[in-house]
Amino acid sequence: MDNPLNTAFGSPEPQTDEATSRAERRDQQAQRILEAAKACFVRSGFQGASMHQICAEVGMSPGALYRYFPSKESIIEAIAAADRKHDAEIMARIYASPSVVEGVVQVGMDHIRHLHDTGDAPLFTEIRAESMRNDAVRVACMACMEDVENGFRAYLQKAAERGEIDPCVKLDSLLALFMSIGEGMAINDLPARGIPLEDIETALRAIMTALLRPRETRSRVAANESETQN
Repeated sequence: MDNPLNTAFGSPEPQTDEATSRAERRDQQAQRILEAAKACFVRSGFQGASMHQICAEVGMSPGALYRYFPSKESIIEAIAAADRKHDAEIMARIYASPSVVEGVVQVGMDHIRHLHDTGDAPLFTEIRAESMRNDAVRVACMACMEDVENGFRAYLQKAAERGEIDPCVKLDSLLALFMSIGEGMAINDLPARGIPLEDIETALRAIMTALLRPRETRSRVAANESETQN
């Protein structure tokens, strides 16, 4: 059935938002540059890769590239911003887990799978190494890590207040351990070395259980001790 408004006033013409189209094209071009830069950073290292190499990789003139990114550091900042968005999506899923330990394990496994599936482990390693000597890269890198650490802090602090966990060390020490474990797994890309994801998940769950000491585990330990004494 015809829309009476169309009959009275004529069918509406499709509207083309040129500004949106231009923004989308710019975003697509920026993404192409980022992918080309990632390939160059992994192949030649951050120090070895030049803006001219990135231009050649993406098939773009230097003048055009500099309109998007004026430096390699600005490219790293854009890569880090995308990582922060993805990390936030992973961390948001932690609250849907049935237990604190499972929440932490699933976040860790999601991160490991993502780095392996995207092949970004070598890039993560290169950026992390560059952050040790380049202040701009360090700021971008630390912003990502601080977001994850703060997400864990809020989650674990509330779990401890509810009595769901009794960590074996203070929260600050625990978070430092968490971040170091995660960083080591990210750099090593264990699935690429033939370590089954099932084995990684089992080991990670055992580590987190030992560190977090969840209520159900403490109850089992207490019950076993009682039986032993009897």
